[in-house]
Amino acid sequence: MNIRKSVEGLIVMDGQEELKNHEEWNESYYFNFYDRKNQVTAFMRIGNKVNKNEKSMFFFLMTPQQTAGIKLETPCDDKPLSIAGLEYQELGPGKWNLQFNGSIFNPLEKVPTEFKVKMDVTWQALNPVMDYVDCVDEKQAEMSSNVASEHYEQFGRAQGIIEIDGGSFPVEEALGERDLSRGVREWGSPKMWMWINSEFSPEEAFNVTKLSTDEGDVDAGYFYTNSANQPLVKSDIDVKFNHGIPSRFSMVLYDKQGSQYPVEGEVVRMGMVPVDEQMILIETLSKYQWEGKEGYGIAEFLVPKP
Repeated sequence: MNIRKSVEGLIVMDGQEELKNHEEWNESYYFNFYDRKNQVTAFMRIGNKVNKNEKSMFFFLMTPQQTAGIKLETPCDDKPLSIAGLEYQELGPGKWNLQFNGSIFNPLEKVPTEFKVKMDVTWQALNPVMDYVDCVDEKQAEMSSNVASEHYEQFGRAQGIIEIDGGSFPVEEALGERDLSRGVREWGSPKMWMWINSEFSPEEAFNVTKLSTDEGDVDAGYFYTNSANQPLVKSDIDVKFNHGIPSRFSMVLYDKQGSQYPVEGEVVRMGMVPVDEQMILIETLSKYQWEGKEGYGIAEFLVPKP
């Protein structure tokens, strides 16, 4: 599979048109953010599998007191960025309005508690879009083709308001990540993946993915520092588990220039999102240490169901 760039700078692969006809071809928009002041975490996704006539979403909030969310699927329609009260609107380059109006539930309770939620947040990018094609070779691109053949990452600032059961939480200077991916999405195709991001400040952040397949691992991501995305080409990640759930992880991230970034991560709280009969997505708010700096972000683990 040959890789080249389009005029717009986006990834183009030979055989892409063939992939677009695959039943599992997917376009996915994901956002997250964490407000340190209010200790509120939000993560959300809208995906469209048009050849399967399936649109899916999840929306979760995590606070020190509660983790609650909603996940569902509907047939596709003429509003690909709106489903079940969750709606995205692109306001301009790197700028999005994220809204949710509906109910979320605690998934761990036998009789789930319902929470009425309204969210209206503006998400503004703080770095250039990172194209994962800058991190992988042709073989690695082929290895990841059953998860996403196009993958773009960016971190940014979120500002707005969240209301939970009538209580209002202003979102001020929250930082987070967005992910756009296109291509075949078969959740059971990888043996597992880790997708990890942290924002230390508006000037320093990272994102890394480690995808494990039968053919080997694919590592990709960026470390944004000194006003530039440094493409990551390798990651050594040692994860410690507590009753089958990730609890701590030590990482050394390597960029194309040979620089190394040692990062320590600790899970603060988590939510679990079943994605199919075989795999489960564990989304965690995690705290990070890098060169004496403290950051927060989502660490996501796709693992087989216990």
